[in-house]
Amino acid sequence: MNVRVDLLHGPHNLAGTLFSVIDTLRTFNNLWQLRNPDKRGAFFHWRLIDAAGNELPLPDWLSEMRPPSPGRKTLRPSQTVLFVPGVQMKSVPDLNQVLAQCSDELNCIARYHAQGRVVAASFNGAVLLARAGVLDGRRATVTWMIANWFASAFPNVQLAMEGPVVVDGPVFTAGAPAAVCDLMVELIRHFAGEEMAQIATNGLLYHPMRFEHSSLNFPGISVKTRDSVVFRAKQWLQQHIQTPYSLDAVAEAATASPRTLLRHFKEVEGMTPLDYLHRLRVERAKQLLEVTLIDLTEVMEYCGYQDASAFRRLFLRTTGLTPSEYRRRYTMRISSRRWRADEAGEDLIEGLGLDRL
Repeated sequence: MNVRVDLLHGPHNLAGTLFSVIDTLRTFNNLWQLRNPDKRGAFFHWRLIDAAGNELPLPDWLSEMRPPSPGRKTLRPSQTVLFVPGVQMKSVPDLNQVLAQCSDELNCIARYHAQGRVVAASFNGAVLLARAGVLDGRRATVTWMIANWFASAFPNVQLAMEGPVVVDGPVFTAGAPAAVCDLMVELIRHFAGEEMAQIATNGLLYHPMRFEHSSLNFPGISVKTRDSVVFRAKQWLQQHIQTPYSLDAVAEAATASPRTLLRHFKEVEGMTPLDYLHRLRVERAKQLLEVTLIDLTEVMEYCGYQDASAFRRLFLRTTGLTPSEYRRRYTMRISSRRWRADEAGEDLIEGLGLDRL
């Protein structure tokens, strides 16, 4: 399947958002090609357009990174997305002045929507969608800075502020410029399916446990809690993820008695040190299954387990999938038939810092 994203560019746009979209699509194309080596070409294509629908030239350095266009004739309307970035604004009156100069953009948005194409917007770009009539009777989100005004100005729109992205049929909105990556993941889900969306989520979006787990390689990243006992215990567990669990050893590292450690850890983290260690180990296993080709026994050992059935049972309870099922569904790597297995995992194992344990 080919999907083209048309990036609507105008004099008032937040141009950085457009670059964020391009970077996200380029990264996803790499993930797609790793997962689907037999399929030629990129999944997503993009172009910069003006309000009349004319393609605009890209800078040379950016044009070289764009995959060849599949051509208009090969795309159905449902395979085309119009992305509307936010516009510069100082206040609501200032925004209204900008909107008064956007009649061509409003016509473009309405035209795309009427043709059955997907329409997406970020930040206050949702206001343009609302002005064009695209959001009538639909759920949408917008930046919190103008939420009250938006609700009053567009009573036919069901304003939803509970999450970064709102999807209603073929219309996608994100409330903040920084949520554009989340918005792209929802577009990936729409066009490429749940499994590729999860792969994109794992690779592109912030995941607290993964960043905390990474602190075993970069101790400076680890976020201190107010309770230094818990911080020392977590730091020790992160640095000894492969070591057989011993409450006494963790307590000694935290300079506390086992009973005191258990009480403090439960208060701060809502779990025991062993539960926390299991979470770290499962998160590491997920990363290894996603990005390496090493066998399940090695995955288990890298995660500090010696009993295969116990590891499988814990992984299944945590993720709802067995390790083998998880790898089949979310791997970012292609079949070992196309790689030398000993080389395929080494670079990524080194990247995860596991070679230093």
